[in-house]
Amino acid sequence: MKARRVFLTLLRSGLWNSPVADFEDFPLSSKQWHDLFHIALSHTVEGLVYQGLITLPDHLLPPRSLALSWTVRVEQIEQRNDWMDEQVSTQTHFFANHGLHPFLLKGQGVARYYDKPRVRLPGDIDWFFNNKQDYNLARKLLSDQGVSIKSVPGFSTYAIWNNTEVELHRRMIDIHNPFKLKYTKSLYKSEASISQSVRHHGVCWNLPSALLMHVSVTVHILKHLLAYGIGLRQLCDAARVCYSLKEELDSSKLSFVYRQFGMLKFVNVLHGLLVEYLGLPEDRVPIPYSKHSFAETMMQDVWEAGNFGFSADATGTSDGSRKVVDLRIWKNMVKYLPFARMEASSFPFVHFYSRFSN
Repeated sequence: MKARRVFLTLLRSGLWNSPVADFEDFPLSSKQWHDLFHIALSHTVEGLVYQGLITLPDHLLPPRSLALSWTVRVEQIEQRNDWMDEQVSTQTHFFANHGLHPFLLKGQGVARYYDKPRVRLPGDIDWFFNNKQDYNLARKLLSDQGVSIKSVPGFSTYAIWNNTEVELHRRMIDIHNPFKLKYTKSLYKSEASISQSVRHHGVCWNLPSALLMHVSVTVHILKHLLAYGIGLRQLCDAARVCYSLKEELDSSKLSFVYRQFGMLKFVNVLHGLLVEYLGLPEDRVPIPYSKHSFAETMMQDVWEAGNFGFSADATGTSDGSRKVVDLRIWKNMVKYLPFARMEASSFPFVHFYSRFSN
């Protein structure tokens, strides 16, 4: 599909902040441009794709009306990012005033690894508390502020706080293998002293260590591949984490952690996908990998699912019914079992258990 090939060309351009150099599939018709825009929207990467778009010669640009709409959309994303950054800083102050210093996960934290963080479409704000007492205190503090909180699957809490979606987490890494919970906790403790931080307008945001950042982003991708599906924005996050943290990541230590979780095969496939489809330079892959044909299957899952499965189901039909979702989970378990055996087999049971336990 021509629109999809050009979409990837533009996405790689924006992701690595380099002008488009391959014009083999250009020009595009008006319909193809609208198809491309729809793909970008469904994978929530329209800001990144736009960065590639603006490097094109004038005669290869999309129709003026679409280009204007796209420009407005990107400006809205940038404004929303500014708002979200302010909320992160405000919430950081709020927690600190009550003796809490949670780690910022995903979202606005991962955006710091992009050349242009403001064009990454923001999601919600995710906070990790490294003990149950702090987590429960944070829930109470929000309730005392009049914020309505709701327990959600995954042993987390969801809230709308000052018109911003916020999640509080008891787990930084979404590992579902019950035999690895003790190891995961020990990993948090051993990495605590080498956590990262970034300053935004004078406010210090706490981020996980380089190793925990890589692992949390990777396991998050596996979690959603086993569940509803995942879009390209999260794969772009993984690519930027690899690229930006390569020097801070200890290859042997990272490999050991993934072996402990029984998902080194999955990580190898994921890294191959990032290199082959998103253009991650091979010398920025943090652990040695070998090409695997399953990367194509994984990428097909990404194309079909879109943004966490909200774009379409495996048949290409939008359907978020519980029956369809549950069927997809069991199918994905079988598909990914050879690459992350314990995670794939544990996920459905823990997912359903956490749904009802909350």
